[in-house]
Amino acid sequence: MAQLAGVSQATVSRALRGVAKVSPETRLRVEQAANNLNFTLSKSASALASGKTMRVLLLVSGTLDRWFNSSVLQGAYDVLSPEGYDIIPSFVTNRAQLDHYFAELPKNRNADAIIVSSFTFTTELHDRMAAMGMPVIGLDSPSTDGFDASIAISNADGLKQSVHLLHSLGHRRLAFIRDYVPQDMVYSTTTRADCFASAIDALDAGLEYTILTAHTHVNTVEPEELAPELASLVLSSPLRPTGLVVETDELAVPLMKELRHQHMRFPEDMSIVGFDDAPISRVVDLTTIHQNPIELGHSAARKALSLMRGETLERSHEVQPTTLVLRDTTGRAPNVA
Repeated sequence: MAQLAGVSQATVSRALRGVAKVSPETRLRVEQAANNLNFTLSKSASALASGKTMRVLLLVSGTLDRWFNSSVLQGAYDVLSPEGYDIIPSFVTNRAQLDHYFAELPKNRNADAIIVSSFTFTTELHDRMAAMGMPVIGLDSPSTDGFDASIAISNADGLKQSVHLLHSLGHRRLAFIRDYVPQDMVYSTTTRADCFASAIDALDAGLEYTILTAHTHVNTVEPEELAPELASLVLSSPLRPTGLVVETDELAVPLMKELRHQHMRFPEDMSIVGFDDAPISRVVDLTTIHQNPIELGHSAARKALSLMRGETLERSHEVQPTTLVLRDTTGRAPNVA
């Protein structure tokens, strides 16, 4: 192959392993020679030579079949796979699983970087990863603490848009609807209730509001199972809200279904706003806050690549904007006593 490409064997090795200091023209000649010879670079052999595993870990909160998590995985794959990296996805749903994951990780040291999605990290965990030479990238996490780089959305801006929309439509009694989350875990979605309350307080327009939370549960409960209970909380609330803001679209849609079973109409009797702009929201014409988890995955993966290459990031921590998407579930507030 070296003879066919007109370079040394060392240059062939550097070019195929993606090592810097190889010109684009030389790299192209080597790749063309490899294609002509049907040559495939062994990742195992390359790892032994370079000290790299060519793997990136992706740790998400909640199961991998969730829309957000699968979209993030797709986004990371889009960027990392063409660069020769494998992605190893894992998930946790509670503190015990999280602690076990990071307790076992140093024993394996089977990756070059880790992307942590949607929950808080700590500087103590970061230091343990740094000792292994593994950069840590946060994706839509509530804080930048403990991350070498991060990409997130602004939950605060999204909830501010939701509150301002309902206020502009004449709603004066609002409720935020959320799933239960154990106190020892902080996810990105769990910060949305506080953002909702802060947006109302900052508006200072005399709005009344309540935050309604599903019952305590240890294991993950599907939104469809939570919806009847949450619908009951809405209808039995002394406040009797006319404007609902729901933690996620995946919870908002089954909640709407249950409330319709109780003869509530949207938006005639109540308005409802979701969060995420998941595909299911478009099917039911749900007003919601748009975010793009595939692009979040792209950005996190690009940051991971730069850090693994020893490059300096122009902006280590970034926040993507959210957008209010108006659909059919919001309208003028009904006349209520």
